[in-house]
Amino acid sequence: MENGSEGTAKETTLRETTSKVNSKAEGNEFVEGHSNCPVTVEANLVLDLQKCVNCWSNRLQHSTKLVGKKSSSREPYKFIYQGIEDTKLLRKEIQDCFTSSANSNDATICFWIKFTLIHVYSSLAKWNEACDQLANADEEHKLCINLIEQLLESEDSLSKDRNPEAELTEIEYGFNRCRYMLIYELTRYAVLCSERDNQMMALDLLKRAEEFYHTKCGKDHLDIANNSWTLLSKLDSLNSEKSADMFLYVLFYLGQAYRITGDKEKAALYLHMVLRKQLENGSISIITWSTDTVKMAMAVLVNVQSFDACKTLLLAATTVLNNASAEEKLADEFKQAWADLGRSWLKLGLEVLEMSCDRLKDLEDQSRKPPKFLDTLKFTSFERLSLELKLEDEEYDTLLLIRSLNFPSLDVDEILKNEMPVRYVRDFDEARAVFLPLQKWFRISKEYYVIDEYAGDYIELVSDYSTSFKYLVFFEFDIQRQIKMQTRRINILEELLKLLSPVAYHDVFHSTLKDLAEIYESVYKLKVEKARERGESLRPKDNKLVKLLVAAIGAHRRNLEIFHFNLNDAEKDFPEGYEKVLLGTVLSVGRILGTISHDHPMHPDAVKFAEDGKSYYKYFLKYLDHHLALKSDFKVLYDGTVDLPELLDAQIDRIKHTLRVMTIE
Repeated sequence: MENGSEGTAKETTLRETTSKVNSKAEGNEFVEGHSNCPVTVEANLVLDLQKCVNCWSNRLQHSTKLVGKKSSSREPYKFIYQGIEDTKLLRKEIQDCFTSSANSNDATICFWIKFTLIHVYSSLAKWNEACDQLANADEEHKLCINLIEQLLESEDSLSKDRNPEAELTEIEYGFNRCRYMLIYELTRYAVLCSERDNQMMALDLLKRAEEFYHTKCGKDHLDIANNSWTLLSKLDSLNSEKSADMFLYVLFYLGQAYRITGDKEKAALYLHMVLRKQLENGSISIITWSTDTVKMAMAVLVNVQSFDACKTLLLAATTVLNNASAEEKLADEFKQAWADLGRSWLKLGLEVLEMSCDRLKDLEDQSRKPPKFLDTLKFTSFERLSLELKLEDEEYDTLLLIRSLNFPSLDVDEILKNEMPVRYVRDFDEARAVFLPLQKWFRISKEYYVIDEYAGDYIELVSDYSTSFKYLVFFEFDIQRQIKMQTRRINILEELLKLLSPVAYHDVFHSTLKDLAEIYESVYKLKVEKARERGESLRPKDNKLVKLLVAAIGAHRRNLEIFHFNLNDAEKDFPEGYEKVLLGTVLSVGRILGTISHDHPMHPDAVKFAEDGKSYYKYFLKYLDHHLALKSDFKVLYDGTVDLPELLDAQIDRIKHTLRVMTIE
């Protein structure tokens, strides 16, 4: 009697709910087929259930289409709000049904109600995110995740008597899909938490997804449902990503979460695993994959400073793009990816040369900069599984792990032969072996990034190329060759300035002119050194040598003119943010003019140069006298400059005296 009563109550509840659903469906044009599916008292319980789920899924599908409609700019979220409100009503009905059937012993009824409700929560979370209702989305994600976990806990009651060799039923497929949905929702909720600046919670959610995958899941459980006509597939199609391996999303977002929270070593390892799996699965276009790989290479170079890992990634991207079909290579998307790859090779070469210079300087100074990464890393058992670490060590050497990053499915040997070595450079021959491939990639990138269409990219390319000569000079012992390389650099930067407007590219002009002035001075010093090595007098070379210093002064003055500099008005403020740099420029002009009058006193304009130098020194001192807040920052330079105008006066007197004596003789 008791059992019979339970069965009647259970049947009545479902029938009442179905009748309510169908009565609401009548008159709703968007719900297909409901006018043809009346429910009678004699209807079979399973049929009632099927009609319920069909009705709910149709209504959810309608809301999905409604949300996807394009809204006007005045009401950008109009249809999303409508879809949310309709789905809230649906959620209330399903929740009522869920409450009514809470005491039911029929696992089938409980499964389908919960499974449908999971998709409703998931949809509401997604749509609330789309219209920036993030607090509401947060709540829907929590409800969805909790319900999935409840449903998975009930799986044992269905599977305990199951024959292991029998085919899976649709409900058993459903439980498999719930595993997928849990990973899916944990990942989506983590992304939302990250957007709301709750980074640690985001990382915790992703770690839960990682642990769940390795303990309760597997690739077989993440496959899309088998038949498109089943109830499972009808619901599943509304909220599931069409991915062969949802776990790749977890790995990707774990990498991003570790990057955001400052764990850059783990970030590199996880993101590399994503790229490796994508390459092996062929689940992404070669251009997208190569672009992502190049971006990661640059991140590894900046954050971990591993030349080897960066080169491995760039070799992989080069190989993949090199193997593209002739048709693919004609696409603009490919040409840009190829140019960006070239820029990254250039950046790597530049970093190798720069750090090699710094390393040799550090050895001379008996100093050493600390590494930018942790010496060792520790991993949980789940992290080791995700990263496919074969050894179960307590600690792993960070540098060895980063260097071991590779792509086993890719043969890069052919490309490797023609690319730059990435070990520290010790002499000019080794520096040249880095520079030549760097130069090749510069020319490739420059073909795509032309000044008329990509001015910013073009400027960066040319600036990097110019800087590469600066580091190459460091390893060259022959003074004449140093002069040629510095002269080449001058030509590159002068040509760049001719192509640009000082108004539109204010900061570029400022930094480039500063570099030019320094290079002109460097060439001057090299030529003086060369003359002295030969025991030659500087006087016959006065005009040529002074011409280089005049060019340096010209670059400094052009820089000051950009900021409307007036030598006769020391009270006028320099623009905020540039004040210290421009004061340094003023002092540099005075210094160079003083150098000419001191080192080349027989130059026809030596006196004029000295007079001009005195004017610049006086301006420097007056400016600081009128800007006392800045004076303390320049105290040492100020004190060292106070006597220079008088010293130049004395130099002028000496030059004039020498000229008078020479005239008398």
